[in-house]
Amino acid sequence: MEASMGQEAALEAHLKRIREIMELASEFKLLPDRAAIAGGIAVLAATALTWGLTRSGDVRQVLWLPPERQLFVAGLWVTVAAGSILLHYALTLREAYRLGVSLQGRPAQLVRLNMGLPILAASIVTLGLLKHGYLGFIPGLWMLLYGIGLYSAGQLSSAPPRVLGLAFMATGAASILVVPDMDLWLTALSFGGYHIAFGGYVLANRKA
Repeated sequence: MEASMGQEAALEAHLKRIREIMELASEFKLLPDRAAIAGGIAVLAATALTWGLTRSGDVRQVLWLPPERQLFVAGLWVTVAAGSILLHYALTLREAYRLGVSLQGRPAQLVRLNMGLPILAASIVTLGLLKHGYLGFIPGLWMLLYGIGLYSAGQLSSAPPRVLGLAFMATGAASILVVPDMDLWLTALSFGGYHIAFGGYVLANRKA
């Protein structure tokens, strides 16, 4: 009798895990469309300001700017990144509360882990490259690892994040291997254009 009750408890726990995963996958509208669009617009604005200072699509040209302008460019991109992350988190919390979806369950934790580790790796490598005064592969590195994080996290969600992840990975690889002197434009295309397109797609599906 006790063994049977134990099996029933284990089965119920297993079914609960499956329901959590299905719930996370089905709540496509939980994805913060407005954060993606706002972040994309901010990236395009930062790209325009950076190009206005360097007149080049190659971010390495920032190194030829006066020190105060180098600091301005660095602060600009850090602000855009931090602001986008905070807005994404705030809107995700708001949508989760509105829909009654828990962000503390195992599936949501796996999504955060799959996204967090690549971003941590990109941050560490970026600091190492900056320490040695090298900007060359930083944009492509972020595109590539961000794309890996999106694709990995998308395994527990719907298909569009995986497609977005593949697009980021392809663009990052192109930035590193094919056109390293166009990394500013590829940053605008990926973190700007892809995010705006993705946010628009999510918004359209939410209203559908």
